[in-house]
Amino acid sequence: MALRIDQRDIGAVKVLDLAGKLAGDAADALWDRIDDLLDAGHSKLILNLGSVSFIDSAALGGLLSKRAAVVNAGGQLKLLNLSERVWDLIVTTKLEMVFDTFDSEADAVQSFR
Repeated sequence: MALRIDQRDIGAVKVLDLAGKLAGDAADALWDRIDDLLDAGHSKLILNLGSVSFIDSAALGGLLSKRAAVVNAGGQLKLLNLSERVWDLIVTTKLEMVFDTFDSEADAVQSFR
């Protein structure tokens, strides 16, 4: 299954709803979308991973890289609705201290204020 990316705006916050596998070439579309948002001056980003069934190690590295790019642009990248499988991967790789994660979209949006 290819990665589907739907974008929503909640005020100044951009929410990217992802569905499918975050792996391989499919992840490149997400990296390009994040770059485009940063180029347009949008640096408050939420990745909704509720419908992501799998993240490979390259995509995890890409998430770290894009988080750094967002932070360097003066913004924040937050993760929303991690499945148990994705959360386990984040914890196993000790990235729970790096990424702000949320179970509630309202809480994630509120955290930018």
